[in-house]
Amino acid sequence: MPPVSRRTLIKGMVGIASASSVAFLTACNSSNRSHNSEYPLPDDDQNSPQSADFDNLLGFDYPIIDALLPFAHGVASGDPMQDRVIIWTRITLPDERGPLVSDPQGFTEAKVNWLLATDPELQDVIASGNTITTAERDWTVKVDVAGLNPETSYYYAFGAFQRTSIVGRTRTAPSPASTSDELRLAVVSCSSYWSSHWSGYGHIANRNDLDLVIHLGDYIYDFVDQDEEVRARIDRDGVTRNDINDADYRDWLNIDEVRRRYALYRSEPNLLRAHQQHPWTIIWDNHDIDPSFGNELNDSSIDRGTQTTTLADTINTFWLWTPCRPPADLQGTPLTVDDGSYPEPPLPQQLWRKLDYGPLADILCTDIELYRQLDNDQLPADYSDHLEGANSLLGKNQYTFITEQMKASSEAGKTWRILPHQTWLAPWNIPALTAETTVPGSPISTRWTDFSEERSQWFQYLRDNSIVNNVVLSGDMHGSWASDLVTDNALISRYQSSVPLPNLRTGSRPSNILAGFGRAGTGNIALINNRADSVGVEFAPSSMGRGGADEMVANALAGSTEEVQIAGARALELASITANKNVQYQEWVDHGYGIIHLNSEEAIFEFWWQDKTTPDSPDVLGYQMVSFAHDDSTALPAPHYRNQIDNVVLHGRTVEASNGRRSDLPAPMPPGELLQL
Repeated sequence: MPPVSRRTLIKGMVGIASASSVAFLTACNSSNRSHNSEYPLPDDDQNSPQSADFDNLLGFDYPIIDALLPFAHGVASGDPMQDRVIIWTRITLPDERGPLVSDPQGFTEAKVNWLLATDPELQDVIASGNTITTAERDWTVKVDVAGLNPETSYYYAFGAFQRTSIVGRTRTAPSPASTSDELRLAVVSCSSYWSSHWSGYGHIANRNDLDLVIHLGDYIYDFVDQDEEVRARIDRDGVTRNDINDADYRDWLNIDEVRRRYALYRSEPNLLRAHQQHPWTIIWDNHDIDPSFGNELNDSSIDRGTQTTTLADTINTFWLWTPCRPPADLQGTPLTVDDGSYPEPPLPQQLWRKLDYGPLADILCTDIELYRQLDNDQLPADYSDHLEGANSLLGKNQYTFITEQMKASSEAGKTWRILPHQTWLAPWNIPALTAETTVPGSPISTRWTDFSEERSQWFQYLRDNSIVNNVVLSGDMHGSWASDLVTDNALISRYQSSVPLPNLRTGSRPSNILAGFGRAGTGNIALINNRADSVGVEFAPSSMGRGGADEMVANALAGSTEEVQIAGARALELASITANKNVQYQEWVDHGYGIIHLNSEEAIFEFWWQDKTTPDSPDVLGYQMVSFAHDDSTALPAPHYRNQIDNVVLHGRTVEASNGRRSDLPAPMPPGELLQL
């Protein structure tokens, strides 16, 4: 047989779909012109200018997977509700000027067809339509597909320019009447393209039992850390783009380069597949929306005066390039769009929003970053009113949203309240002797350190209203951390936990032995709950590559070996967990993602690690913890108490990866060689 071209392979992948589906997606008629022998294409598609040459990409310099053109950044879905979900794609037409702006005939908009079915072959189509995208939207497509069944997996695709996208898989949220007693979430944060090969995204894509992927911020990065140069973009000619002045390796200078950064990320094969296979919800953090320069420009010849990026630019691009559903109002009500139009955010600077996941959980996305980006004269007039003059990280409107929604969720009988959060919430500092004293100038702190009054007020509200089973998901720490949520970590207080103990498991590299520190016991005895002051638990499952304590040691000890760096990280972990008795586990070397398995009795938390320096690194379960939904003070070998997170071994269990009862058929993927830049 003659050799099969990459282009033919990608079109052959579409053969998985039914002929009727592909015909609709490509506006099919009886023409004999086709990309392959199976599917005829239209004679006079006005959206297909002859200048769109997908087979000749010479001189086209833009991060894409060229074999997927015009859908070169794949497909995605997000923020599901019980009867609808957002589906996303972007079209790209190459010419000598770069991404499509207009063609010689004045091409300024594109019509894109879409459909959604119950099967990966797209035979049982239950919804379809078309929409228009333009350069103003950076040629992104977002459709709010309504009329769906709750707790159901669907498959979808797009068509334009006589071509069809890859097929995506998504899943709707449970209804309030759901009888299912299982919810599985993947949790990711701090995903620096340059710092990791993102094997973790590939492993997330391979899972067929997830309900949602939650990204906790720093979904993209504005600059590369020069001590984390694991990889760089490889262009079509095999040239590595690691020049600090290159647009794909430095901070952005304008809105076009912000959009280009998303294009780089979304052309990465592992991330493309993770979006293809699961619905996501995403919150931003500082690297996503910071319009200013990063520290890498200290070694760059770029003229800082040429930078024009604004906060409005970075926020606008976030909404364009993510499959997130904007909030409709200050109460975090999800925006719904029934006429097929683009879901434009009515409040683009508002990130906080609610996702209802049936009787098991409410997901309350939060934002502690935006107000740090605003100047004092831009802050709302009522920004700090709820604190009677004390500093606020949330602002009055968001604080009201969080507390009222948590109360309503509890009163409705929801088992869990899940709060995606950009950074560490629990105390982490050098502890004072008592809650009434302080340690000035503590060398360790988080963003919440300077806003302890607001944290105390929030936690007291939870106690006053008996709101339990609260789970904060935190990013930004670049390590695997877990904690009880207490107001303070004073040495003398009612809250007491056990002594630290090394983790007996090894990390993703053989050198990462005794990976982190947990607790030797629960700190409780029968009928005595020594951790009763906790109002919930916090789970921070490392980063998708951004550096941890071992890299801090490497910077401090130039030329040190990997073993020395890990030993230094072990010392920092031990000091940290010893000083902060609320912290129940800490590992600050490995990187990856987390899995949460929820039911009405317990939440299982898993830290999954991969060697970020090695492509296709194996998935390693580094540590497993549990939080119970109900108290059982007589349980053996240790009592069960709510609002506490423990090593599963302390409750007589062995470490064994959790699995969902459901295993969906994956969305089909093209051959692996297509997924290369």
